[in-house]
Amino acid sequence: MNPLFILTSALNTKFGVHSNEQRLVQTLDSIVSIRKYCPNAKIALVEMAGMPPTQEQIDVLTDKVDYYRNHSKDPDVIGIFNSTENWDIVKNTTEVMVFANVLSELVEEGVLDRFTRIFKMSGRYQLNDAFNPAYYATVPDSIVVLQRKVSQFPPEVTGGMKFQYMSRLWSWPAIETDYVIQAYSEGFLAMANRLSEGGYFDIEHMLFKYLPNELIREIPEVGIQGLLGPNGIAIRD
Repeated sequence: MNPLFILTSALNTKFGVHSNEQRLVQTLDSIVSIRKYCPNAKIALVEMAGMPPTQEQIDVLTDKVDYYRNHSKDPDVIGIFNSTENWDIVKNTTEVMVFANVLSELVEEGVLDRFTRIFKMSGRYQLNDAFNPAYYATVPDSIVVLQRKVSQFPPEVTGGMKFQYMSRLWSWPAIETDYVIQAYSEGFLAMANRLSEGGYFDIEHMLFKYLPNELIREIPEVGIQGLLGPNGIAIRD
């Protein structure tokens, strides 16, 4: 396996219980964990907060990763950030929009041609000893996700979705990236439509609905842990 980890990051923000300084330390811990548990991986850090990182933060992070993309000054990112005080809406719509754009850029630039598997990992979380890189060599053609979770919302809120895939860590074969871009592009429109109708639709429900089911392989533990942004609760997937 020749892996690329894409870390999605919102370093500076007005949301959540962690200070911007804590979020930087947690992000650095994310990078350290990848180097420890998957030492042959390359790392791309994608910054997408509506509050741009300082030059000092950029210098610290770019020194630790192989690719760095900063979308914090994109007008659409800033527009979403300032459009609402609802953290979930800001996080989900921003990440879906930016991630689809970044994947398209990496495809066009030929970056993804250098890798066999792409991992999407949420910044500030860390790989742990349950992460098994050798497993992925046994499922080279599969999209690997944590076992589905029952939605915390009734179907009428999510537009009929009863299940979801957690998005903190999942992966796909690099050659199937077009499917992922399509899922995110369709999901962004569905998310916007659902919100406009007074419902709710986030990344987790989007992944369950739009990832190609025939490629999905669900596993009981993906090997990631960390503290949730809104409340600081510790999780382990």
